[in-house]
Amino acid sequence: MEVSVLEYHKKDKKIYSEIDGHFHSVYEIYYFICGDADIMVEGKIYPLKPHTLFLIRPGVLHGIRVNSRADYVRNVLYLSPDNLMPERRQLLTDLMPSHKKKPSLEVLYEHTEAFHLDEFFYHIHQLEDQPKELQEMLSPIFLEALLAQIHILGRTLKPATFINAMPDKMLEIINFVDGHLTEPQTLESISSHFFISKNYLNTNFKKYLGTTAMDYVRNKRVILARQAMQKGASAMDAALQSGFTDYSSFYRAYVKYAGSSPRSDMTP
Repeated sequence: MEVSVLEYHKKDKKIYSEIDGHFHSVYEIYYFICGDADIMVEGKIYPLKPHTLFLIRPGVLHGIRVNSRADYVRNVLYLSPDNLMPERRQLLTDLMPSHKKKPSLEVLYEHTEAFHLDEFFYHIHQLEDQPKELQEMLSPIFLEALLAQIHILGRTLKPATFINAMPDKMLEIINFVDGHLTEPQTLESISSHFFISKNYLNTNFKKYLGTTAMDYVRNKRVILARQAMQKGASAMDAALQSGFTDYSSFYRAYVKYAGSSPRSDMTP
């Protein structure tokens, strides 16, 4: 059983002035310790405060922007239900937002210092230096301990309410694009609809979402297609349902944004 700790207490002094919009096929637990950074989730931007816990489910577009050279320190854990014992998988899925249970796509908790999450990340990180047999034995125990602590945290704290830093005009544009994902869209048609230049459109998409307008469209279509395939649709049907006009363009976009071929995400 493999646990992926992408970054453990990673300290960075670089400035990432542009948001790198991306999504994952697994759950992400992001624990922000300190720094001067913003997080983007599906076109909404929130300033991060120290000791903020951020939970995000698969297929949600998100990214980080670092605003200064102050120490930027965080823990990041990628996690699939397959990393847990079958009877414990609900520990993970119950934590995460979903369309059925919560109206939002993200859950953020502030002022989590009292729950000492860094210690739980530390123990998980230490497994990387242990023999594989020991990793496989201890990984589910340490993961369940972290998830149990987050459950306790969630019962004690209320999710944070953030003021979105995205300009109203960009929110309007994003909502329009999202509402017409399966329809033909071009840079020209979107910019013409809002009486703005193509350069203005791309510049603002890059600033607030870390991607160009058409890359955003293709990215979101890949997310739709992936969801369709997980429900049993063929790759070709999923491509057409999500707005792609041919399989070759769908395949290229899928590999670029999902990091794997469509076949790998199809339901057996």
